[in-house]
Amino acid sequence: MPVQSEQLRAHARQLGRLIWRFNFAVNRALIMYREPILDMQLVQERIANAAMDLFASTCVLSRLDGEIQFARRNGDAAAPDHSAADLFLRQSFRRIRRFLAGLTDNDDKAVLTAAKSCLAKPTS
Repeated sequence: MPVQSEQLRAHARQLGRLIWRFNFAVNRALIMYREPILDMQLVQERIANAAMDLFASTCVLSRLDGEIQFARRNGDAAAPDHSAADLFLRQSFRRIRRFLAGLTDNDDKAVLTAAKSCLAKPTS
C-alpha cells in the first residue's frame, strides 16, 4: 500500500504482505474445498473477519498518512500522537494472521461433531 509518510512505511509493507497472504489463503481454500465452501460457515467467517480487518487497517493507515501530510504542509512542528492508530494496526495485523492461520489449523471437525451431538439429544 503506498504511503507518503516515512514513519508509516513499515506498517504499509506489513499490510501489503498480509493482503498477499489473504489472496493466497483464499485461493487455496477455494481450490481445496471447491463448491462445498459455500456451506462452510466456519471457513467463511475466518475469510470475512480477515477481509474486514484488512479493510479497516487500510482505512486507518490512509487516514493516518493524510493527517501526517496535512500537519507537514501546515508547518506543524510537533507530530501529533498516533499511538491509538499504531495500537489498532498492530492488533489488527495480529488478528488477520490468526484468521488466516485458522483456515488450515483449526478444530472445525470437532466443533461440528460437538454441535451435531448437542442438536441430536432429545429434550426432556
